Amino acid sequence: MRAGVRLLAWVGRLAVLGLAAVGLCTIGRLAWPRPAPDSPVQSVVRKIPISKLPGPPRESKMPELVLSDENSIRMSGIEGIPKTRREPGLPIGGNVYEEGRWMDIAGQLYHPDFVARFRYDDTGPEGPQVRIRIDSPGPTLQGRLEARNLKPNFAYQIKLRGDPADRIGFEAIGFAGRWRLPGWGTNYSDFDYIQYHDKSRVEAYLLFDFFVTDRDGNAVRTFALDSSLHVLWNATQRRKEVPDADLLPVVVDASVPATYYYPRAKPTTQWIWAERERRRYLSADQTRFLPAGAYHAEIVLTEESFHGGSRGEGFWATVLRCPVEFVVED
Repeated sequence: MRAGVRLLAWVGRLAVLGLAAVGLCTIGRLAWPRPAPDSPVQSVVRKIPISKLPGPPRESKMPELVLSDENSIRMSGIEGIPKTRREPGLPIGGNVYEEGRWMDIAGQLYHPDFVARFRYDDTGPEGPQVRIRIDSPGPTLQGRLEARNLKPNFAYQIKLRGDPADRIGFEAIGFAGRWRLPGWGTNYSDFDYIQYHDKSRVEAYLLFDFFVTDRDGNAVRTFALDSSLHVLWNATQRRKEVPDADLLPVVVDASVPATYYYPRAKPTTQWIWAERERRRYLSADQTRFLPAGAYHAEIVLTEESFHGGSRGEGFWATVLRCPVEFVVED
């Protein structure tokens, strides 16, 4: 009976995934080639706007912290993230090619003393503390995140990462989001995933939201998975085709001498926006990405490195995680 139920669930999810992947869905090891640049699939993708401000409306001021041991899960810091690419790191999601970022969203360097003492796996009272509450069941993954003592004025991606033990959920997440294979590369297709021989080393994830901390490293975000995103950008890097409504203004207070190498007396404003994973959209207003069913997965936070290439700019290190179980209703 259980096998039959799982088979029906898998068939139903494949039907949704086939739409979400815009013609790129696969069954087992059967996959059709990537579409040509002038194919109907690519024509649909090109019509999807490049940007989207994800999730529920954002708070204009820091709201009251309400999460505790009784009503939430504390995220665990991941050990072994190298400070730079010159240092060895432990495998993270099967991938050692990650490094921490040591500057804020405006590119302002942190003080060497701050860099030396900051660790995501510091469980002391001054260490990072991030709590997650999941509100389930519901039409999608939804809940609340409260963060304290993270890196100041810093952007974090919120991702749903697949658990290989829940194979159906793992692939549902990957086909709605992205795949990561071992190595420095970051842009992999469904075809790459299907063809890769050792799937135990593949990461399936769906970047669906983000938040930016204040001068003290604090933030609160009420989230609901209504987007499939590719990456974050600062508008100073790239702005073409991004409407004002998709830009998140962030006031950066870099005046704390203990935090910054070059403290600044006056705050500045940065504009952050999220690039869609456009191949996962059928229309610009699509908000449903996960098929109905029960999921065993992880929520993880990844540092946004803004495509930096210099030392200290980072390389999308996944730094905090916690297991989650939730149900997506029809």
